[in-house]
Amino acid sequence: MRVKDINNIVIFSGTTEGRTLSLFLADNRIPHFVSVATDYGEKLCEKSPYVTVKKGRMDFNELCDFIVDNKIEIIIDATHPYAREITKNIKEAADKYGIKYMRYVRSVNKDELLKGKDSIKYFETADECAKALYEVDGNIFLTTGSKELSVFCEDERIRKRLTVRVLPGLESLEICEKNGLLGRQIVAMQGPFSYDMNLLMLKQFNISCMVTKQSGRLGGFEDKYYAALDAGVSLYIIGRPDNEEGASLTEICDELGISCNESIGQGKSMSIRLIGCGMGSKGQLTDSAREFIDSADIILGAKRLIEPYQARIEKKAFYLAEDIIPYLEKIEKSITNGQDESSYRYFSNDELRIAVLFSGDTGFYSGAYKLYQALSNASDKNIINADIEIMPGISSVSYLAALLHETWENASIISLHGRKDTEVWKREVYEAVRTNNKTFILLSNAGDLKNIFEELKDRNLNKCVIYAGYQMSYENEEIIRLTTDTNMEDLKEGLYTCLIINSNPTNKVTDTGMNIYLKDEEFNRGKVPMTKEEVRCLSIAKLKLDEASVVYDIGSGTGSMAIQMAAASKNRKVYAIEKNPEAIGLIKDNCRHFGVSNVIVTEGEALSVMDELDVPTHAFIGGNGGSMKDILKKLYEKNPHMSVVINAVSTETMQLCLEIEKDYMTKDFSMVCVGITRLNQVGGHHLMRSENPIWICSFSFTL
Repeated sequence: MRVKDINNIVIFSGTTEGRTLSLFLADNRIPHFVSVATDYGEKLCEKSPYVTVKKGRMDFNELCDFIVDNKIEIIIDATHPYAREITKNIKEAADKYGIKYMRYVRSVNKDELLKGKDSIKYFETADECAKALYEVDGNIFLTTGSKELSVFCEDERIRKRLTVRVLPGLESLEICEKNGLLGRQIVAMQGPFSYDMNLLMLKQFNISCMVTKQSGRLGGFEDKYYAALDAGVSLYIIGRPDNEEGASLTEICDELGISCNESIGQGKSMSIRLIGCGMGSKGQLTDSAREFIDSADIILGAKRLIEPYQARIEKKAFYLAEDIIPYLEKIEKSITNGQDESSYRYFSNDELRIAVLFSGDTGFYSGAYKLYQALSNASDKNIINADIEIMPGISSVSYLAALLHETWENASIISLHGRKDTEVWKREVYEAVRTNNKTFILLSNAGDLKNIFEELKDRNLNKCVIYAGYQMSYENEEIIRLTTDTNMEDLKEGLYTCLIINSNPTNKVTDTGMNIYLKDEEFNRGKVPMTKEEVRCLSIAKLKLDEASVVYDIGSGTGSMAIQMAAASKNRKVYAIEKNPEAIGLIKDNCRHFGVSNVIVTEGEALSVMDELDVPTHAFIGGNGGSMKDILKKLYEKNPHMSVVINAVSTETMQLCLEIEKDYMTKDFSMVCVGITRLNQVGGHHLMRSENPIWICSFSFTL
């Protein structure tokens, strides 16, 4: 057969295959009619100058008139296998006028699927199946469509246990309503449905029995079969006509002399690639990334990244999920419903190719992974139908390291992109630089670099070497070495990544997880009282701190408690509250000495400064200035669930501790008396010298 010699072809479409055949013909520029019964069927048809849609059901006489009026020469019957009446009329009309008739028949491997399965039953008609459902306990999932729905809804004993899956058209919903089904019993969705979707629905609606027609692989029969099997659900099958003859999709295409791919309609409408572009220049792309971008229909990303490239359809300066998902959803609808074909028309054997560009490496401080999760979630929810992959690029860290002939396997790496918490990240940067030989930092702008430079100078780390990579990979690329003589005001605005080398990193804290032991002699003390090292360890243990606790050290003295608590976790925030100016100076000196940046030194009376501080999770009271009761009251007001430890030396403070259980609801209340006796050498002798006994009171407030 030579299709070009045929005047007119009509496809009677009631299945996915009917729509797919129309796609094949349109892509081969073959004019044809598509006959559909409903508005919904019309919406699903391919929008093309080669397609003319005839909507509405036709009886035999109307069918004959249509054939004669449009000089039809080939009829392709792709109606549903159970639409027996329309198939009968089409065949009779074709015979009447001597027109070539081709019937599409879905293939079913019955022997392979159904052999030896006790949970599967066959019925020749819907009436027989409905009668058998009286013997079924539990909920029933009906996937046979809306046309024979009345058969299953006649008896309330079955109807009230039904969940029905029908097409999301007005006609189907009206039939459901007419048969007395409630909204919660209706799943109105367009198939075919995957195994995962079927399994999810069986579990969601607590189904005992699924009813289906033997509709073949492309009709989703296998996916329903395996889902029912794995869910432990009975499967009742209404068998298709045993004597039906016809051709497969491939055979029909061969008969028409056109090529086809039976996987069409089962694939994805979009192929999305999240691409790492290195620093931004074309030279940083991998060959596979460059190839995809060059063939992309749509290119998305930051303006500076997408500027050098041309898309087949359009470019958009989108790189956030909140912009990209709605944009892709609109495209998906235009593809599915045939809208806006001039912009988003795609060939049936191709996916719309969409490139989303990111700077650097997609797996290295990149927004690519967050977008990947959002796109995957949208695909799972059928908002988009997409194949999504990530194509990595080159990170600015590896690029800068290569330019400077440095390695970065043992470096600390920090990203400041988009961060507004300047004071917090300045402490993080200082801590990283202080304790590491190499620290790479991804910067937002020149202002970040200026802040880092000033912070290191203030912290006496001005001997570190700072290299700043400016606009790396671009024509104006520059590597700047910052020194104490560098005028930071001369820095140009743009993209920077820096490497800070500290040739003498220090870490005066012996870190063994959450346990930190600092010796008394390491602290600058002066004449200020200090909690001794053994008591510090016991008191901190009693506090039961978390990694990210917010702690008040009230009456901080030399800051020994605050520093030891802060040193154990950089995520903690410790307020060292002290009213003595001499002690304030010592706390700051000791913080610098031990290199802790998460102690906030707070000068003043505890009662007057606590209102301005973050809500605490824990508090240590080493000195109270005679205000113990008021301090406890204030702590309780700020957090009635916090943990508290008090060190008491005098009997008066010990007595106040004993009264806590009378004044507050507490849990885990404990008082322990600790006596420390040290071995001291005096001349040629060793003598034991006792410290004053300390009472350690610990508890948690509770309501």
